[in-house]
Amino acid sequence: MLSLPDDLLDFQKDLLTWFYSFGRVFPWRKTKNPYRILVAEKLLQQTRATDSVLLAYKTLISSYPKPSNLAQANLNVLKKIIKPLGLSFRAKQLRTMAIELTQKYDNKIPKIYDALFGLTGVGEYCASAVLSFAYFQEYAVIDTNVGRFLFRIFNIQNEFPANPSRKKYLVELAQSILPTGKSRDFNLAILDLCALICKPQKPDCSNCPVQKYCQYDNKNFIS
Repeated sequence: MLSLPDDLLDFQKDLLTWFYSFGRVFPWRKTKNPYRILVAEKLLQQTRATDSVLLAYKTLISSYPKPSNLAQANLNVLKKIIKPLGLSFRAKQLRTMAIELTQKYDNKIPKIYDALFGLTGVGEYCASAVLSFAYFQEYAVIDTNVGRFLFRIFNIQNEFPANPSRKKYLVELAQSILPTGKSRDFNLAILDLCALICKPQKPDCSNCPVQKYCQYDNKNFIS
């Protein structure tokens, strides 16, 4: 089990070293444009990063390069773009969100958590992700996979919550392990570790860069 603060620096270094060699590459990670990152995070909600997400992202960004463009989009066209991803309600959320950005924030993406969280369709995870990935603010990013990782690495015995991002103790725990100045990369590293190695079932523990800090038992996995 990861011991704080004794193991923290080594843990951060080992995870980041792995990420710089094996981290996934996506176009929304190559930009610091907050609008593009916000659109990507909306598409990725409850959806794995697949070719369908990549196509929808590229189509949306090229067709609606600014919130003001998206605010005027035809809803049926948006639904058609998003349809391959499922959760078609996101089309209306995207347009409503863009209208709010245009009317309330002068076509800009807020840099304050409460303002982002107040936008239509933007939850705890999405708001934190935009602040971390676009604005390099020290926010931990927690979804179900990251919550599972925290449960495993810290050997947490509580019942696994339906929405980890709303549990204060998990948010505080995730926040406590962020490396100052490298929180963006660290958040991405955990997300990639969860996608590639620390999977819900049959995680690839033998190839985990932080296995030595973890007491996870394969026979009692958290799904």
